[in-house]
Amino acid sequence: MERTLEVACEGTTSSFAVRKLSRATLYGTRRRVPVDCEGRECKAAALTRDGRFLLPPGTTATLYLDDRGDAVERGELRAAQRGQGAASAPEPQVAKAADLLDCVVRRVYGLVPVAVSAQLDRRLAATGICRLEGGDDGGEVRFLVKNAAGYFLMIGEPSGFRFVGPDQADLSIPESDGAWDGLDFARL
Repeated sequence: MERTLEVACEGTTSSFAVRKLSRATLYGTRRRVPVDCEGRECKAAALTRDGRFLLPPGTTATLYLDDRGDAVERGELRAAQRGQGAASAPEPQVAKAADLLDCVVRRVYGLVPVAVSAQLDRRLAATGICRLEGGDDGGEVRFLVKNAAGYFLMIGEPSGFRFVGPDQADLSIPESDGAWDGLDFARL
């Protein structure tokens, strides 16, 4: 089931289909295939500690454990993330680029507009960025971004530190009584 994002803005609702972006999607991938001296493709394998057995790919991933450490049959597996349906967010607030830059973005989603209200487009016209409140985690921040490439949802967390600019730093040279405080240029 495709995930959707619904954004309520001034009494109207905008709806987007959510698609996760990855580096492979954005930039493409290149697969390097190692081969042996005869040109056959090499495959990764694991060697047991005693060196008696060579385990080909897939033989070490046949056991599934739950959070208590108990084995779970493959047919009993369930998705770890809840909320496969629609995820809704409260009223968006216009944000500045500095607000987004003060965060460490962890995930980026491409949004395919299903129905976008004129009210939401007006808010995005100001800076192109709106902050969405809410989220699964208390420390999580979400930004709705619109640019020439389309709509995007950026999810991250506050960086936790403040930058110091040239106007805030003390760049004065301290006064000293001695010439160069004992620095001996002959040794250099």
